[in-house]
Amino acid sequence: MINELLKEIGTVKAKDEKEFSKSLNAYLKGDKLEACIKDFWKNREDNKTAVREKYPSLMQQLTFYFILLQDINNIINETYKNKKDKDLIKQRINVCGKLYNKSLQIFIDIFGLLENGSVLNAFLLWRAIYENYIVSNYTASGAEEEAKLFNEYEIVQKNKLLNIKLTKEEKAKFVKKYGKDFETNDYCWAKNIKGKKTFLKIVRLVKEKKLYKYYQLSGYIGHSSSFSVNNGIVYDQKPVNNITGFSAEEVTKSLNVFINVMSEFANLMIEKYLDDKKQKETLKKLVSYYSKEIDKKWKKL
Repeated sequence: MINELLKEIGTVKAKDEKEFSKSLNAYLKGDKLEACIKDFWKNREDNKTAVREKYPSLMQQLTFYFILLQDINNIINETYKNKKDKDLIKQRINVCGKLYNKSLQIFIDIFGLLENGSVLNAFLLWRAIYENYIVSNYTASGAEEEAKLFNEYEIVQKNKLLNIKLTKEEKAKFVKKYGKDFETNDYCWAKNIKGKKTFLKIVRLVKEKKLYKYYQLSGYIGHSSSFSVNNGIVYDQKPVNNITGFSAEEVTKSLNVFINVMSEFANLMIEKYLDDKKQKETLKKLVSYYSKEIDKKWKKL
């Protein structure tokens, strides 16, 4: 269509804006453009409804899985309210609860992207869930004081966003509290890590190896990178490319990765913040069961 458009308006002088606009509008009123637009949106709709309408049972399983994760959060909140020694974990449960809640919100957005076939954007959001999970994993097993530093670091981040200039006295307080790099290092709150505080160090400390490569992948997708997402990513064989840049097998693998991190996160919250042993076992079994059920249904597509 563009080649025809160039031929149509190619005789118009570039500087003659009125003539250019007139020629362009005349072309845009034609039937060819309307047919081209209809064809574009038809292809988009075909891609979008591929999962949502063709596989309703899978979407039902995903919906119930989300409700389960949400209810786990509600159970933990109720348990915490009735704890006699709740002040001993106040800072840590605040960090983990806040990040778990945020991850649930992100997951429901990923849910919408997946059912519409938008795997690349889903991976970008998944990155945030992974970071939330890793920080929660580290914090849940750490010291209350360190969790408190994380919670109070919000002030520093707000100041940066609002371009608030600190006085010498204010800056000195933050340096004492977080270190000299408090304005440039968002992990400076992790005081128990030796040397420079980085996300990778936290990953290594919590010994999470299974999903880190997908975190790297999400970085390649989200940032300018020579790594092409239209080449094979998860698998070595040559993929059958679709509009997302992923092969069908890679899309299947992607869903497993998204589910896996939320299941790990839910199990962390169950283990750390629930006291009833039977309740813990039952909830973990439910999380495991629905993760596997979703995986089975997805593999059959």
